Amino acid sequence: MGVSWTKEQAQVIHLRNRNILVSAAAGSGKTAVLVERIITRLTVDEPPIDVDQMLVVTFTEAAAAEMKERIRDAIEKKLEEQPENVHLQRQATLIHNAQVTTIHSFCLSVIRDYFHMIDLDPGFRIADEGELKLLRQDVLEEVLENCYTAGEQSFWIASKALQQEGTTRRSRRLFCSCMNFLEAIRSRKSGSVSV
Repeated sequence: MGVSWTKEQAQVIHLRNRNILVSAAAGSGKTAVLVERIITRLTVDEPPIDVDQMLVVTFTEAAAAEMKERIRDAIEKKLEEQPENVHLQRQATLIHNAQVTTIHSFCLSVIRDYFHMIDLDPGFRIADEGELKLLRQDVLEEVLENCYTAGEQSFWIASKALQQEGTTRRSRRLFCSCMNFLEAIRSRKSGSVSV
């Protein structure tokens, strides 16, 4: 006996030719619904599509791996029911090349494929957290040095205020703490994660 879907779940599974957003609480069956939507696209829709023509985007690597595994399992289950189905046999092979990925990985692959269109060095890479911290420190020191050299009045006012708090080292720590605090506020407002 098949799964009994709610009205909303069935709508997600069968709605075509328009954009949809699936948003629901953890454990509500989103993954099962999306897997069923994909399997329906592969097996019921006319003409059926190939799994490697789809883009399935999640937020975490774990969710992407789970989604791909569930799609693979669903294809294998359908193949057990229809072992002679050439299209399903093809899907069982193509699942390994399917784009089931995180949004970050997808964006990175687009950048890698089209780096020349945005005038980016093809040898670019993503910095790790330690490198980002060092870069922020270097930039902070350069900004402070430039402000000091230029003799900007706002720099001197901030510098005097910070020096009243104690040593230069403490001032820098306080300044860095303020910058981190402001970054955290900015990332919350934009809904992004601070790095």
